Amino acid sequence: MDIKQFLKTLPAFEHFNAADIDALAERMIVSSHAAGHVLITRGEQGEALYLLVEGTVQSTHVDEATGTELEARDLHAGEMFGLLSLVADMPAGWDAVAKEPVTVAELSWPDFKDLFRTAPPIAHHLQYMVAVQLARDLQSRNKQLRELLKQRATGAAA
Repeated sequence: MDIKQFLKTLPAFEHFNAADIDALAERMIVSSHAAGHVLITRGEQGEALYLLVEGTVQSTHVDEATGTELEARDLHAGEMFGLLSLVADMPAGWDAVAKEPVTVAELSWPDFKDLFRTAPPIAHHLQYMVAVQLARDLQSRNKQLRELLKQRATGAAA
C-alpha cells in the first residue's frame, strides 16, 4: 500500500503540495489488524489518529449520563477517526472496533506535533479538524444534557 498515493486521493488532502503529503506519509505507520481488534476504547487516551485504508470499523458512542448507546456507525476506507488523540489528556468518546480485517495508517501525537515543523499546512489542517470535532462533541453533549434535564423536569412534575 502506497500511503502517499492514497492520501492524494482523499478530498481532505487534495489541496496540499507533494512535499507536505510526503511529510505526512513519512510519519504514518501502516498496519493491519484482524476482525474484532479494538483500535480505540472510550474513556481512554487514544494512541493515534487513524486513517482507514481498507476494511470496515464500527464506531459506537454511549451517553455517559444515561448509559444508552447513542450512535453506531460503520467507517470505511478514506475516513479518519481518533482525531481527539491529537489532544493531550483527552479521553476518547467512542469505541472503534474492526468489523473485518482492516488496514489503517496511524499518526501518533508526537508525529503530529512534528508536522508543525515539516508540513505546517497539513498540521494546521488537522488541528482545524480537531477543533471541528470538539465543537461537534460539545454541541452533541449540550443537546444530551438538555434532553436529560427535560426528562427529569417532566418526571418531577408528574
